[in-house]
Amino acid sequence: MSTHLTEEEQLEALKRWWSENGKWVVTAIVLAVGGYFGWNAWQDQRTGQALAASAQYEALLRSADGGDLNPGLVEDIKETSRSSQYAYNAAFLRAQNAVQNDELATAVNELQWILDQTSRGAAAELARVRLARVLIAQADYEQALELLDQSPSDSFASKYAEARGDALLGQGDHARARAAYRSALSGLGPESQSRAVLLEMKLDDLAGATTSSREAAAEENAS
Repeated sequence: MSTHLTEEEQLEALKRWWSENGKWVVTAIVLAVGGYFGWNAWQDQRTGQALAASAQYEALLRSADGGDLNPGLVEDIKETSRSSQYAYNAAFLRAQNAVQNDELATAVNELQWILDQTSRGAAAELARVRLARVLIAQADYEQALELLDQSPSDSFASKYAEARGDALLGQGDHARARAAYRSALSGLGPESQSRAVLLEMKLDDLAGATTSSREAAAEENAS
């Protein structure tokens, strides 16, 4: 009898607990199930967007290979996949195409767009040094140096130093340009022999220019 009463008491206690807390349990279950399906729907959406961006980027590469890069497709990719690597690569591709066609203002816009989306990581570092080079081609040496006034990762340090040397050379600051080229050269690995040769040539040109300047100054003083 006592066992039977204990079971009834337990049942009543369960009823009271359910009356007080049941709706919260149901709510939690609904939220959990909804969250599961919501997560899956979000994942499906992201997958769909990635597949669409991939297809657009493939079409862009085909247009570039055919010699007629489609700028409208670049804008579509940037709009639909703004913070993805596809968008960054599309902007890089258009910037490269613009430089080849001497459309430097377009290249500046594309590279600046990348920097407006992200300020860190490889994409930002690459965009920054490429934008600096375009600015150097436009003889905007001061802005190029401002862009390069960063602490890049080891993989970009040599490229930054070389671009800084080019900007300083453009300003006529041969001493600092030489130091920047030497810094760039010291940061190269054995796999970068072609860049090493180029940097050595730049240093040789600077040495020749310095010698010529000294000879000209000496002749002027002698006269």
